[in-house]
Amino acid sequence: MFIVKNFLDYYELYSSTENAVEKFDKNLLNKICRFCNQTDQSKFNSIPHIIPELFGKNKVTSNFECDDCNKKFQKYENDAATMIQHYLSLLGLKTKKGIPTFQSRKKKDSFSTILKAEGNQRYFNFNTNLNDFEYHEARNKLTVRFRTRKFSPYSVYKVLFKVGISLLKENDILENKHYLELINSENPILNGIQFFTAYRYMLKTVFFKEPKAFLYKAKNVLINKTEIPEYTLVIQFANIVIQLFLPISKNNDDIHNKENGLVLELFPSFLYDDINQIAKIEIFQMNLAEPTKVSITDEIVMYYDKKERVDKFEY
Repeated sequence: MFIVKNFLDYYELYSSTENAVEKFDKNLLNKICRFCNQTDQSKFNSIPHIIPELFGKNKVTSNFECDDCNKKFQKYENDAATMIQHYLSLLGLKTKKGIPTFQSRKKKDSFSTILKAEGNQRYFNFNTNLNDFEYHEARNKLTVRFRTRKFSPYSVYKVLFKVGISLLKENDILENKHYLELINSENPILNGIQFFTAYRYMLKTVFFKEPKAFLYKAKNVLINKTEIPEYTLVIQFANIVIQLFLPISKNNDDIHNKENGLVLELFPSFLYDDINQIAKIEIFQMNLAEPTKVSITDEIVMYYDKKERVDKFEY
């Protein structure tokens, strides 16, 4: 409980998708795109989601995203979907296009490792990729190394950052126009005020049926010569919680002194879990400042009731 008290000493809930009441209305007049200031009303036909449906189907929509920005952000979402595709398949999470089938990266003249979800069953086809898995028969344990296809970490950052901007209020956007400059930049702006690290925690005993997002605001941006980022975003979906600190805000900049320290207070995601069933707590850091496409290998340990050999595998 000490960690929870620390986080809540620093931050309070500012807005969330739980209390979002506005829904997309095609007939609503005088729309303005929050991301590019588009005002042409004929350019607001797409239904934009505050939380991308790659995190799970949801009905949280908005009226402040034009068709051009919606199309642009969908490209970024493709990269984010590639990064987490193995989770979506493993958890059987329904997205806008259904439950995805994971296929690992491969070299020329080689085969992908494939994971497909059907109901409560998970079907693996490792082909000749013997290094992608380890069986532990005595413990009914399977360790799988998921080798993702290439994606742009910076595109993933933009997907998360967009959720944070969507939860801000209009006056917050006016005060922090550099947020829009960053999200519309083709490359990361490295001026010392961005936090490109996201923090991911995988829950062991809890599964969220619908994705949700929460924006927390610092009660004070300066405490005893220690600066605190004004906004931090928490996204939860399936059994995953991701936290991202928004860039230094105008309020942060106004009190900045090079002699001050900086604290990044992490959201205690693990307390969603049943603590009695957790052997250890691991928070994974993701560096999202790289615009060049990369591939990662994610090792996941699973336990199973039984395994069966399937002679025919379709995907």
